Formats: sequence, structure tokens, C-alpha cells
Amino acid sequence: MTVAGKVIQEERRVAIPRIKYLLLLAVLALTSCDGTVFHCFKQVNSRAWSPDDTLSFVYEGTEVSGDGNALKMCAQIRHNSDYKYKNLFVRVETLDMRDSTQLSVDTLCCRVFDDSGRRLGSSAGTLYQNSSSEVVVDASPSDTLLLRLTHVMADSALAGICDVGIKLTSYKK
Repeated sequence: MTVAGKVIQEERRVAIPRIKYLLLLAVLALTSCDGTVFHCFKQVNSRAWSPDDTLSFVYEGTEVSGDGNALKMCAQIRHNSDYKYKNLFVRVETLDMRDSTQLSVDTLCCRVFDDSGRRLGSSAGTLYQNSSSEVVVDASPSDTLLLRLTHVMADSALAGICDVGIKLTSYKK
């Protein structure tokens, strides 16, 4: 093989991983275009989530390009097979950080099993993830918010809950 042929072959060998990397970046960029402005999970401190274990999240606001002028929120949970209930009800208190004004108190339902007992949500091995339906938050994407989550289930300690999260997306009212 000539020197020129070897150089071309070497350039192709280097270019293919670069193309794959650029395609991966393009896919990631497109998947993040769903309007999500905040998405965070916190680990539950013990083997059981107690109603006294309030999880706090701070959303520091962001300028959103496009038509987003309001926020939608959903709660998310990650749990293992020790969680034995059909649903998980989460209370979310939303406060404006500028003046500590309470903007809303919502109770969100994360469905874990359907009526026939089939597990809902996504899984990775023995860990499952479920989301609540979305609710509108009386705030704009540029506001700074404190979100406090607790469970409001009859049992005081819920076994099997590993992580609890919150997701905020911008949308046009």
C-alpha cells in the first residue's frame, strides 16, 4: 500500500469515531428539547421513607427560549420490589424563594401497579421508576422556587422507596 493510501485509511479510522460521537451529541440534544428546565432526584435517607423526611429541591430559574412562559411539574419515584402499594401519593409544596410566598400545594399520584396488578413505569434491573401526571405551577421558568416533597400515605414508613424526584418543564399558557 502506498503512503497516500495509508494516510487515507488512517484518516477514515479516526473520522468514524468522530462521526459516531457527533451523532450521539445530536441525539442527546434532540432528546433534551422537551422543555425540561429542571430534573433532579434525591435519595431517601433510610430503608423506609417517613412522612417526616421532607425532601427539598431548589430550582434557580432559567431564561427559556421559545414560547415557554409557565411551568408544569411532575413527581417521580424510584423504588424496588419491597414497595407494596398500588400508588404513591406525594405532597409538593411550592414556594417562591424571593419572599417565601407559598405558590401551591399539590398532591400528586405516582401509579406503581395497574388494576390487574401489572407493574407500571420503566425498570433497570430491580429498580423501577414511575412518574405522576403533570400539574401546572403558578410560576414562570425564570422564578426561583423551593419545592418540598413528602409522602401522604397511611403507613408512616414506606419500605422500598429509593429516590424521589421532581421534573419541571416549560410550556406556553
